[in-house]
Amino acid sequence: MDGDLYIMQRSGADDQNGLMLVLNNRGAWNGAWVQTRWNNTRLIPEAWRGHDDLSVPQEKWTNEFGWADLWAPPRGYAVYVPG
Repeated sequence: MDGDLYIMQRSGADDQNGLMLVLNNRGAWNGAWVQTRWNNTRLIPEAWRGHDDLSVPQEKWTNEFGWADLWAPPRGYAVYVPG
């Protein structure tokens, strides 16, 4: 990753599955491949916002090892949840 991109995972508790948060400080869409705790799982964007871009981030799938390519809009954020 770089100084303009931050990606973190929250584990969740009890019946909550957790989430992935992507923060982007660039003036363009930005993302990276990261390892999650979920294998072969669909990740759905639940919340997002960009400075001048309100486009919906794409749904993503983790691979068999839990890796996914997660992105956020320009100077914005995206929250992905397993679905």
